[in-house]
Amino acid sequence: MPEESVDTAGPVRRWLDDMPLGLAPLLIAAMGLIAGLYLLVNPVGKRHADLTMWTFGVAHSDAYKEAAEAFSAKTSREIDVQLVNFNAVNQKLRSALWAAVNIPDLVEIEKSAAGGFFRGPLDRVGFLDLRPYLERDGIIGRVPANALATYTDRGAVFGLPHDIHPVMLAYRADIVDPYLAQRGLRMEDLATWDDYFRELRGLLIQEQRYLLQIEHGDAWAFQIFLMQRGGGIFGPRGRLRMDDDIAVETMTWMIPLVAETGDRKVADSLGNFDLAFYRGLIEGFYIAALCPDWRSSQLQTYAKDLHGKMRLVPLPAPAPGGLRTSQVGGTMLGIARLAKDPELAWQFAKTIYFGSPEQHGRLFRVTNILTPDRQAWSDPAYHEARPYWSGQVLGEQFIALADEVPPFYSSGFLPVAVAKLNESIVACYGHYRSHGADGFEAFVRQRLKAAADYVRRQMAREPDWDAKE
Repeated sequence: MPEESVDTAGPVRRWLDDMPLGLAPLLIAAMGLIAGLYLLVNPVGKRHADLTMWTFGVAHSDAYKEAAEAFSAKTSREIDVQLVNFNAVNQKLRSALWAAVNIPDLVEIEKSAAGGFFRGPLDRVGFLDLRPYLERDGIIGRVPANALATYTDRGAVFGLPHDIHPVMLAYRADIVDPYLAQRGLRMEDLATWDDYFRELRGLLIQEQRYLLQIEHGDAWAFQIFLMQRGGGIFGPRGRLRMDDDIAVETMTWMIPLVAETGDRKVADSLGNFDLAFYRGLIEGFYIAALCPDWRSSQLQTYAKDLHGKMRLVPLPAPAPGGLRTSQVGGTMLGIARLAKDPELAWQFAKTIYFGSPEQHGRLFRVTNILTPDRQAWSDPAYHEARPYWSGQVLGEQFIALADEVPPFYSSGFLPVAVAKLNESIVACYGHYRSHGADGFEAFVRQRLKAAADYVRRQMAREPDWDAKE
């Protein structure tokens, strides 16, 4: 007869065994209870900053935190500079403005998203009109007018421009300059795009070397060429113009550069912003690329093999006497209408955007980004030769183009317009590859009009704020 089993585990063990999820949830609950009791006894002290600022750029954040410490030492007022993810800035800010809670006093917004925050009656826009401050303190004349145009709506200036971003042409001087010298030419002599492609055609090696990097899967390069020709996706007061004659001419000109075959294909791309783009330049797959000021610093970082082999020149113009630059990218600083202390916020904004030339000079050495503050251009950093760029004085190159940079007009409908424009570029590329030049302009016109009509239908749902004011 088997022995009768004896329960030696005890009631606690039996209770634990009976728990449906085991011991782990109990331990987690116990740790949570202990942590809660600790915080109850030792609460975390809250920061009571006088102002809060959001920025999405790491380099910006580091510089502003340093400036905030100096500002605090001078004024005894604390500025809490917070680094917020790029996408989160737009989402959190929109929610904060709608709910009128947790609104940052100052915030930096990328240019393409800025227009969405200027919609609605002027007295309901979430940002202060900074024109009175700019005029009162004599700053408005220090900023190129086109740099302010992006953030101006119905006469109100809702943002300070952080940058100008003139676009130049970065090219492989070690390949191009000796070739042109044999013909008694310099890159500066190639005044138009026709000159550029004609005089450098001898460097073209089909499927191994192209004369220009152009991405045909998105609108990045197209926007640069479009503004160089005096066009734009939007015009002043939010007028959509992505299907006007200038847009049609630009698309009809650009697509064949990358969609042609044989020795008529002069441009290609391995990508716009990933490492493959830099490899394309390093290996000579293309000998030149469109280069806003910020891209020049990226080349220095990610294409170190090209040290001393690169140069910058103004863009060749679309036609003789035409514009030799364009722009792409940018950031604004806005002050919330509900800022706790608007005057204090303005004083800090002036400190970081219109501070000493030395402050801007330090940033320029790192980022190559041209500040819109003319007074800062006197700093030695803007007049130093750069070995990476074959000894060129980079700052002077960008300064020479600052007042020629065309205006960029934003809109709350810019994202949908760019998306439809991307679709149009892909469609036009495919059509040209299949059908060539025959009927291509008519196809471009039809495709851009269809894309623009879609955007206009979305815009028609927006109330006519001007009519109400």
